[in-house]
Amino acid sequence: MKNIIIAIVILVVSIAALLEFRYTVIVDSPVVVRVDRLTGDAWIVNSGVWRKVQLPSQGNGEEVMAVIPERGRKAK
Repeated sequence: MKNIIIAIVILVVSIAALLEFRYTVIVDSPVVVRVDRLTGDAWIVNSGVWRKVQLPSQGNGEEVMAVIPERGRKAK
């Protein structure tokens, strides 16, 4: 009986620790980001409300790569 109680206590403590350290908060003024370590989701706070960051995607499920032109080059 003692071993079962110890196993349950260890399980509860490990679940609590997992939930406590699940998120990483990154503060880079003025942006505050919360990253979920389990799923990789990113959340940005805006006016006190956490909003999930969603990347634009194409119809077939592939991610769209952003193309940023270099400064000083003229488009042909």
